[in-house]
Amino acid sequence: MNFTNDEKLAGFAEFELFLLEETSNWPLVITDGNSKNIVFSPFANDVEAIIDPDTINVDVNPKQSSDGEIQQIAISFRLITRSEALEQLLEQYANKPCVGKGKLNNDFQKLYGTNLEPLYMNYIVNDGTKVDGDSFTEVRIKGETRKRPVYYTP
Repeated sequence: MNFTNDEKLAGFAEFELFLLEETSNWPLVITDGNSKNIVFSPFANDVEAIIDPDTINVDVNPKQSSDGEIQQIAISFRLITRSEALEQLLEQYANKPCVGKGKLNNDFQKLYGTNLEPLYMNYIVNDGTKVDGDSFTEVRIKGETRKRPVYYTP
């Protein structure tokens, strides 16, 4: 085994969320090598949302259980964009089975959740208290999988 210490940028640059019905062609067992076979067909919409890049938090914690190791996934980020259309779109995704695809700042991509072990999203709208204060929509995505998130190479 050989290791190098080339510096890689930390953190996430982008995150995409897909309902399970927006995906297809899932392999029986998902690996780093076959994840590229999964087809993502997002529904068309005219809503654009900007993520505050410093708020993307992806936390994957292994937990021992009687069935072996379980990966507890918790993802959160804040959307700067606020609109009626965005809230309507978020409502369509809330509490429904989904998977996420995160792009790290070093251009690697990881797939969170699977067709058999999906994640679930909810959101909180913070309208702020002052005219010049912060207002945002916080998105939270959670779930558990039996194996670590796999790398996704399109």
